[in-house]
Amino acid sequence: MLAKVFHILEADQKRSALVLLVLMLVGMLLETLGVGLVVPAIALMIQDDFATGHPLFLTVVGHLGNPSQRTLVLGAVAFLVCVYVFKNAFLALLAWRQARFAFNAQARVSHRLFELYLWSPYIFHVENNSAQLIRNVTTEASLFASYALLPGMLLIAEAFVLLGIGILLFAVEPVGAVAVTLVIGSTAWAFHRITRTWVTRWGKLRQFHEGLRIQQIQQGLGGVKDVKVFGREADFLARFARHNSENAKVAERQSSLQQMPRLWLEVLAVTGLAVLVFSMIGQQRELLDIIPTLGLFAAAAFRLMPSMNRVLTSLQALRYGGPIVDLLYLELRRPTEAAAVVPGQASLVFGREVRFCNVSYRYPGATSAALDELSLAVAEGETVGIVGTSGSGKSTLVDVMLGLLEPVRGRVEVDGVDIRGDLRAWRKLIGYVPQTIYLTDDTLRRNVAFGIPDNEIDEAAVARALSFAQLDDFVLTLPEGLDSCVGERGVRLSGGQRQRIGIARALYHNPPILVLDEASSALDVVTEREVMNSIAALHGRKTIVIVAHRLSTVEHCDRICRLEHGRIVQEGAPAMLLSQLMTAVAIPSHGTE
Repeated sequence: MLAKVFHILEADQKRSALVLLVLMLVGMLLETLGVGLVVPAIALMIQDDFATGHPLFLTVVGHLGNPSQRTLVLGAVAFLVCVYVFKNAFLALLAWRQARFAFNAQARVSHRLFELYLWSPYIFHVENNSAQLIRNVTTEASLFASYALLPGMLLIAEAFVLLGIGILLFAVEPVGAVAVTLVIGSTAWAFHRITRTWVTRWGKLRQFHEGLRIQQIQQGLGGVKDVKVFGREADFLARFARHNSENAKVAERQSSLQQMPRLWLEVLAVTGLAVLVFSMIGQQRELLDIIPTLGLFAAAAFRLMPSMNRVLTSLQALRYGGPIVDLLYLELRRPTEAAAVVPGQASLVFGREVRFCNVSYRYPGATSAALDELSLAVAEGETVGIVGTSGSGKSTLVDVMLGLLEPVRGRVEVDGVDIRGDLRAWRKLIGYVPQTIYLTDDTLRRNVAFGIPDNEIDEAAVARALSFAQLDDFVLTLPEGLDSCVGERGVRLSGGQRQRIGIARALYHNPPILVLDEASSALDVVTEREVMNSIAALHGRKTIVIVAHRLSTVEHCDRICRLEHGRIVQEGAPAMLLSQLMTAVAIPSHGTE
């Protein structure tokens, strides 16, 4: 587990961890010193001749001018207080450093995961539920600090303290130290051995139910209109309640088990002191000689009992957090989408054509190819319509063209250069309008200039894009103009307005290529006509690829291609193909479904 944690940490964090290790060693020495000073302090108070039996102490007393016993006791107590103040101030600083390290690591792991997911290939998001990814970025990254880093550091620090004080006790009273160690150590080992399997299983259950809990929240709130219309509130609440309840039960068991070591250790501490007394009396020791040693062991127990409790609870926390570490370790090793330019390849410049060269694509786990040896060329300035029945491969063609899916065979070229050599540069040449426009709960301006910081937004480009999308009149009706909020997913807008904002977003960067993937299929006939008029205004100025279900959407294209089973089966001018398509295949025309 330690190796996985170190893999998750970045280079500077590993260096910080080593510094903390040194500080924890210093803390151990101070803890040992604090406990070790108890014996001479007690002995000085109850033994008048303590100095005579300790030559080093006698020398120190001589340098101090041989003060009285009362003065020595007061001085020793004051010195002991100073040592404890310094020790605890250092330990407070160490605790702050540990917390800062752990929660800084938590924030960076969360950021790295979100960055990783954003840069992961599109197919990764097709194959993974977003609720699980959200859980990883939020809950799992947060618990990495609480159930891996903090208990790990606490375990090391307290183990150092146990070792240091244990050596001290062994030096003072070997037989008693061994007896106490055997009693407490064997019991603690047995407790950990018995409970570790339970705790690991609970950690996996928490992770499982947490992911499904988030998923039910997402689905219930994301589809709230359908939930209300169909009256399914109780169904979603029931599914959420199941995972919420199971998650709470796991937390309940884990929390209860964490209290057990403290309760048992109190009994063991008293038992250990009793064993020590019996051991020393069995050695025919005088009671007066026993008191300082017993005081040392009592002080040690006062410090060791919390340490042993923390060691056991830390071990439990690490077991509980084991699935978290395993998951983060695997996630952070995932490959991301290559964004670098292939060495030696020419830069991407669009001036002649985009060409599909015998492109084939099969989705993971699918039995048939979504695209099968497809070849297609789209010339600069041309408007091409792609039609076909559902499942014919239209949207897959678009995703391959956008570089979201990588062909299993063949390639997509722009002016003879493979787009995979520089996907970032290729996507800058494309404006994309999907069937469902994703709008953030933000202003109209920020939705058009999607993801661009306010101080970098080009107001002229926003105005130009809105004009192309024929949204000028709509903006004038808004009370705050471009600063008006569109609501989450654009709930305050009509379907046509959302689509045209999507078109404006696609045109903001003034790309030479525009791709529309069923961009008007969910609209009524009148709204569709308005949206397509916005597109028609760009004819000849942009290279446009229109993927459509309705034939009326592509009737003004320069060329139409019909897809079936991932292949182009018909191709030609609209005047020649439209009448054939309307009678030969079940593709709706002029808004009919």
